[in-house]
Amino acid sequence: MRNNVEMKNSSLAVVFDWDNTLVDTQDNISSDVKHNLDSMECSNKAADRNFHELIRNYMINLFDNQWEKVNQIRQRYLNNVLLQNITLNQGVGEMLQKLKSHNIYLAIVSNKKNINLRKEVAYLKLDSYFERVVGSCDTAEDKPSAIPLLFALKESILPISRENVFFVGDSITDILCAQNANCSPIIYGQSISGYEDLLCFQHFDKLTDFIIKYLKDR
Repeated sequence: MRNNVEMKNSSLAVVFDWDNTLVDTQDNISSDVKHNLDSMECSNKAADRNFHELIRNYMINLFDNQWEKVNQIRQRYLNNVLLQNITLNQGVGEMLQKLKSHNIYLAIVSNKKNINLRKEVAYLKLDSYFERVVGSCDTAEDKPSAIPLLFALKESILPISRENVFFVGDSITDILCAQNANCSPIIYGQSISGYEDLLCFQHFDKLTDFIIKYLKDR
């Protein structure tokens, strides 16, 4: 983490989603859902991930009152595969270096369990870039609530506004979280139906250029 003087000089905050934004974990997510369905002998059920739902809610909708049993199976499985098939998306390392060099306040907000999230961030040696890494169970509510995003910004003295804070993510959940917190959503990856008016970047070098230009033009 940076020292307090540097934090006070930050004039912009950029917060990122984790899964399938900064890192490619789609294989792990898909195998997680499939493993749970197979374990509960429900392999005939639809296993596509609905990107605007929490995975936890997705499984609750499938298993109803058996959710606690499923969750125990899921956590054991995740502990075994957590750091497998996880890679940084192209350009992430270079982007974080450039944004940090411009004294931009950086944080992560994810609906992944907090312990697992921080293990992955540490495994990829990204800890030093972020003031806060916020996962599920760190706050009373997960995204799309504004609460985890506001918590991630707690170390910043920036007034929270659409002009001061960008939240970069790949799902409707991320968009709604940003809007609920009065921050500006930016979509990473493909544009999302119904949200075509929002900024969208498929490559992190283009996103980096936009943020640095925005900072200089303020």
